[in-house]
Amino acid sequence: MRDYSNMPIIKWEGASSAKKAMAQVQHAEPVIIEMPEGFIMALDADTCGCKATDDPHLHIDCSVTDTLKILADENQLQELVELAEVANAAGQVVDIDTNERRIIIHD
Repeated sequence: MRDYSNMPIIKWEGASSAKKAMAQVQHAEPVIIEMPEGFIMALDADTCGCKATDDPHLHIDCSVTDTLKILADENQLQELVELAEVANAAGQVVDIDTNERRIIIHD
């Protein structure tokens, strides 16, 4: 299991949270985004290019573009599409923790 303990955490509160996360990933810095209750975390790990783990709720090293666009469509959050573009340009990948509703962007 990966250690996320030293990564900054942003609680999702809309556009301002997206801007904070974009600033973080533009500098190739990792960030954890905690999504609100009711956020739909459903995605197909194979479609997103995720690596398998022992934990069925943790998907790692997923394509940041595919993953965030799927979550954006599922939740009607255009800000996630913009974040995907910034993270992709910075060479980042994404881990998804469906139990905790966390999006972890890192290199």
